[in-house]
Amino acid sequence: MDFRLLLPAVVVWSVTAAGLLASSATTIGLAVGAGAIAVVGTGACVMGRIGWETIGLVVVAAGLAAMCATSLSLRQEARADHPLRAESGKATVVMTLRGDPTPVGGPRTGRARVRVDVEQVGARPVPEAPAELMGDARAWLGLLPGQRVVAVVRVRPPPDHSLLVASLTAQEPRTVGGPPAYELGAGAIRERLRTVAARGLGPESAGLLPGLVLGDESALDEQLREDFRDAGLSHLTAVSGSNFAIVCGAALLVVRSVGVPPRVAAIAGLVVIVGFVILVRPSPSVLRAALMGAVGVLALFTSRRAQSFPALGAAVVGGLLWWPELALQPGFALSVAATCAIVIWAPRLRDRLRQWRCPPGVAEVIAMAVTAQVVTAPIVVAVTGRFSVVGIVANVLVAPVVAVISVVGTLAALIGAIGPPDGPGALVAELLIRALAPELWWMVWCARTLGGVSWASVDVPSPFD
Repeated sequence: MDFRLLLPAVVVWSVTAAGLLASSATTIGLAVGAGAIAVVGTGACVMGRIGWETIGLVVVAAGLAAMCATSLSLRQEARADHPLRAESGKATVVMTLRGDPTPVGGPRTGRARVRVDVEQVGARPVPEAPAELMGDARAWLGLLPGQRVVAVVRVRPPPDHSLLVASLTAQEPRTVGGPPAYELGAGAIRERLRTVAARGLGPESAGLLPGLVLGDESALDEQLREDFRDAGLSHLTAVSGSNFAIVCGAALLVVRSVGVPPRVAAIAGLVVIVGFVILVRPSPSVLRAALMGAVGVLALFTSRRAQSFPALGAAVVGGLLWWPELALQPGFALSVAATCAIVIWAPRLRDRLRQWRCPPGVAEVIAMAVTAQVVTAPIVVAVTGRFSVVGIVANVLVAPVVAVISVVGTLAALIGAIGPPDGPGALVAELLIRALAPELWWMVWCARTLGGVSWASVDVPSPFD
């Protein structure tokens, strides 16, 4: 294993988290301190006082930490000086949606949340800055990322430990600009998949399929959502690194099978990842999943575990530099922990299971499910206060159908968007989706059976209570 990027990744993560949790003055201090360490270390190497092989990793880690802290400090300063911070009460705001509006607390509450970039307050243009908006679900659901809207909002202070400039409660929006063409296309694909799934499947499976394929949980049954959570399967209904690894891996297998050179195949893989990010929306969780999925694809196709760990370290550093708020998101920590477990311990457990005469495919599935569940369990308990007793069994049982649903479902989504809703494309997509009915039934049955029992998940008392 090559652990050289472990120290830089840990340092960047720690500095980013500390900067978000502390004041901007602390962030500046971290930037100055880390920069001083990098400069002193570089100078010592240049003067021959110490060898690069001894202190090089420390210099790199300190330099990245200084860069990260400086970038974060500049964002915190821009956040503090933004004109919207001085607003109170109501204001008319022009903003651009940066994600799909999602129901809050289920569809019965009638509320939706979405992340926006504020561009104008009243008649005054302001520096573009992120904010969190809450509004009536009937008015906001259906809007697409990239759309510009104007609405009267009530301005409140933003959540702690974030780079948002405000929390907004909005009235009915008025659109003043359409989304980019690629977002319009992605929205059409998502909508067509929901439509075709509703025609070809029962209500539960029809609501589940878009979540498994594109992370679209808008039609997911609330009781089934709870069963998935209690069974430790909720990560499957949101876009995760495994989605990227499966879909991009299948695309690369097809490309490589026709004799495409490795470098061209790598470019094709990059194109597929970018396209998939657009399709499932470039939110913070999706960007995190794309980074982790890229690591999974690298591990799968190079068959060199020693190269996977440096790639994971690079993904962590790059993700935190691009989106610092990932440092405090549980989903990011879960992805990193699960990937580490799969890269380091899953192969060893797989080999041990094969020594015990376990079939190779079954050994691979069990090893990945067990290591990921065991390593991420403490994080899940710390965040939710609950532990899924049946999580490992449930993930092992559904693992054989996850890849089939992901690949065939994505293919059906792309084909179904071709032509009118009753055209040949939609018909082919419906046939593909109907073919997934047994796999979806199996997944629903596992979630209902394992997550529906009273002891499926148990409360774990916090040591800090």
